[in-house]
Amino acid sequence: MSRFKSMHILPVAVAAMLIGACSKTPGDVLPPEEMSKLVADVYRGESVIEFNHSTYSSDSMKKVVKQSVLMAHNVDEAKFDSSMAWYGRHIEDYIKVCDRAVEMLEAEAEAIPDDPQGMNQMLVAGDSAQVWPMSNFYHITSATPTRYIAFRLTPDDNWEKGDEYALAFKLINMRSDVKSLLATDYTDGRSEYLSTTQSEDGWSRVTLRLDTARTAQAIYGFIEFNPASGEHIYVDSISLVRTRMNPNVYRSRNRQKIFDHGKDIDND
Repeated sequence: MSRFKSMHILPVAVAAMLIGACSKTPGDVLPPEEMSKLVADVYRGESVIEFNHSTYSSDSMKKVVKQSVLMAHNVDEAKFDSSMAWYGRHIEDYIKVCDRAVEMLEAEAEAIPDDPQGMNQMLVAGDSAQVWPMSNFYHITSATPTRYIAFRLTPDDNWEKGDEYALAFKLINMRSDVKSLLATDYTDGRSEYLSTTQSEDGWSRVTLRLDTARTAQAIYGFIEFNPASGEHIYVDSISLVRTRMNPNVYRSRNRQKIFDHGKDIDND
């Protein structure tokens, strides 16, 4: 499992085109090692945006980050676009580039001492935080050992009553349904959950809003796959973002299911 907690695989819509095998890159395309270094820096840039929503909330500010990354690699927009298009048509090369970028980031993470009460705590502090605890990219087939991506978070000093947790991910090349679920357990024995099913390529989202009158003791959930024989599903840009209670949308909690004392009951 990746130790690098805040990376985002660069979304590539054309990655659904499962065409081609390993090939030498043409002159207007970055070779694999250079492309991996660029993608690694894109991950870093996306992490900066993710942890500083207020500063980088506009498209123009996000573009500044992207342009800064490209300039650092002496790459212009045209070469970046042509490189992404080429790797999108050569999915095996694209996966190798992403894997190499992850290796670079993991090597950096290995050099940082574990500090659960320090560095990790700072990364989830604030009113909006990316708290997804695992890899942001998965390749699922009928031969994959498990068909679940499951996770569980336990309380830290940043948890508050009424917090919202939004699970989002992008599905590419899917033919079968994908189900996702978010749930919480409260200290008084009550649980709440919400699930959704995605039947086509694109973004899937589910948001769980915690009770302002109860104390949560865990946030957990899963993404469930049921791939057909020969199906290759790519799960990209997985995120779990925590924000503070928004009174304007709090009433939507009525959609959530409640499990209490062994019975499903209506939300109050």
